[in-house]
Amino acid sequence: MNKEMRNRVVVMTGASSGLGRGAALKFAEAGAKVVLAARRRRELKDVAKECERRGGKALVVETDDSNSGEVHELAERAVSKFKKIDVWVNNAGVGAVGHFEETPLEEHKQVIMTNLRGTMYGSYEALQQFHKQRRGVLINVGSFAGKIAAPYLSSYSASKFGVRGLGIALRQELEANDEDGISVCTVMPVSHDTPSSNMRRTTPANRCSRLARCTIRKRSWT
Repeated sequence: MNKEMRNRVVVMTGASSGLGRGAALKFAEAGAKVVLAARRRRELKDVAKECERRGGKALVVETDDSNSGEVHELAERAVSKFKKIDVWVNNAGVGAVGHFEETPLEEHKQVIMTNLRGTMYGSYEALQQFHKQRRGVLINVGSFAGKIAAPYLSSYSASKFGVRGLGIALRQELEANDEDGISVCTVMPVSHDTPSSNMRRTTPANRCSRLARCTIRKRSWT
């Protein structure tokens, strides 16, 4: 990985913590130039310092992924600083845990805005740049809940099914147009370490603890 990623430019959303932070540090260790995006500027600065300590270069861009204008600015600043984008990772995400009708509608809306629309905004900006370069790798972070729906995670599942569908459609478009230099990947982790503030809970803990067992046992939901 070190040789392949040296001097590559990687845009990472949701980079202030969890999977995004960990991946950014790994890219930096491999010699990449990382563009760190998230809403929490202080945490981003800490990640940037650690990236540079590990041998990479870092640019901090405070970004709300649910805002298309801010995502556009993220892309512009990345290209202005490093002249290209080799990899774009749409990782920012939030969730709401609880009975669908008991969870405030605004929380459901925020999940869709960040997880699905944020991924669409990032994909849009990344692919425009990749088409100019005739190459690039887009990585969208989905979830097991985008393949097997889970109770008490209704809007989260809906958003991740959308992320998965977006990736499938984009790959088909690229294949239909013989754009071999551009790749679209969707990764679907079961779980990862992330701040609890990213997952709002409106269902008692004993109910939430059943969802993993139900998902594994049922394997599909109608």
